[in-house]
Amino acid sequence: MKILSGNQLKEVDKITTETQNISSLELMEKAAGACADWILKNYSNKQAFYVFCGPGNNGGDGLVIARILKSRLYNVTVFITSNIAYSDDFEQNFELWQRISGNTISINNEDEFPNLNFENIVIIDALFGSGINRPIKGLAADLIHYINAAKKEVISIDIPSGLYVDNNATNLHNAIIKSSHTLTLELPKLALILPENKNYSGEMHIISIGLDKNAIEKQESNYEWITEEYFKDFLKKRNRFSHKGDFGHVKIVAGSKGKIGAAILASKASLRIGAGLVTAEIPDCGYVALQSSVPEVMVASNGKNFIKKRIDLNDHFIGVGPGIGTNDETKTEILRLITRTNDPLVIDADALNILAEKKEYWVKIPIYSILTPHPKEWSRWIGNWNNDFEKLDRTIKFAKQYCLYVVIKGAYTVTVTPKGDLFFNSSGNAGMATAGSGDVLTGIIIGLLSQGYTSGKASVIGNYLHGLAGDIAKEKFGERSLIASDIIDNIGNAYESIMNQ
Repeated sequence: MKILSGNQLKEVDKITTETQNISSLELMEKAAGACADWILKNYSNKQAFYVFCGPGNNGGDGLVIARILKSRLYNVTVFITSNIAYSDDFEQNFELWQRISGNTISINNEDEFPNLNFENIVIIDALFGSGINRPIKGLAADLIHYINAAKKEVISIDIPSGLYVDNNATNLHNAIIKSSHTLTLELPKLALILPENKNYSGEMHIISIGLDKNAIEKQESNYEWITEEYFKDFLKKRNRFSHKGDFGHVKIVAGSKGKIGAAILASKASLRIGAGLVTAEIPDCGYVALQSSVPEVMVASNGKNFIKKRIDLNDHFIGVGPGIGTNDETKTEILRLITRTNDPLVIDADALNILAEKKEYWVKIPIYSILTPHPKEWSRWIGNWNNDFEKLDRTIKFAKQYCLYVVIKGAYTVTVTPKGDLFFNSSGNAGMATAGSGDVLTGIIIGLLSQGYTSGKASVIGNYLHGLAGDIAKEKFGERSLIASDIIDNIGNAYESIMNQ
């Protein structure tokens, strides 16, 4: 699913009205009707809905929603900000709202802001939509401040008012609605999935409104939103006559005294994702723990309490870094490993930290290797960034320069490719912010590489399966109780979910 700019979305709307032979007013009715359906499913008529409408088509959406809710006997009040001009679709929907005697209050100054202190109020934000390209100022900005200060549940239509669709580096962040839920139309908006905007977007819900699929596909975009649909054509199925040698031999170089769990998690995840054979190269101190906890994994000893000897390559698919520490002898072996193979590696955790200090080795990392940093680790490579667009821009340049894949972990984990394409992952939940979750991802990705997936597909599929397994685990244990082992235990269920779609 593509992620498009504001101008591209406007073009898709235009093409949709032409190909479906409908008016923009009819498209608005369709879009707002889908949003109203979501609200009706999730809220009762015991609550009072305050719908704040701006002068443009987003305000028109709000009026349609208000009309539908009122027809279902919901308590609805519409608030309209004074303006010298309103869009044609807004005016036509305002007339329809008046015909059913809808309650309307006009806001001309701060003294006319409504009382939001009642407990049962839900706010629908339809002030400004995806067409906004300059900071909100004046009375509208004051109203946004007022709504945010009330700390009420807020449902934004398409995008929180005041938030640009993509790059908000020049925006005034004190004049953006802080939403509880954003009902974004047809496609996700880039701004809604960037960490810097988490305080505004709330929980994103993609509402299908039937925009022309061919028009969407014709739009050029380097941004992709990954859902189950992405995998339907290339997820591998096993031949009945296959054997373990057909699915590769993974080597997990991991662990140090007190951190053998990282090796256990990564190794077990590789097996669960379908690697034919897995060897964990770990220090002696973890031998018993690993052999007893995952008997299917072979163990190669390396050092007493940390990795300190020459790492055996032996035609393995190698994932390196979980829990290895940064002992000087370990650093030497990791740097030596980088120079001894031309095959793609999966590089994580302490291996990333070791290489971050040795920039001269970056050109020696085998092309198409996959780096899997969390944001703090990644800042050690590209420096601190002022905003998420700067982070992504620097990462794209890095990936192109060194021909590497970079998986920046977090909510909506993004895979950046050597071509400069970005794949944002839709699966996963906050419960996965737990110790060992990243080790599991390392094991999953290297396990997919061993089965013949390219680095790009292993990264994108791996992220999605990792998140989906976490979502399935969440249903069993809840977000607060989810642990990394639960993710591993549900990899099979995640596979089945995709294969059976």
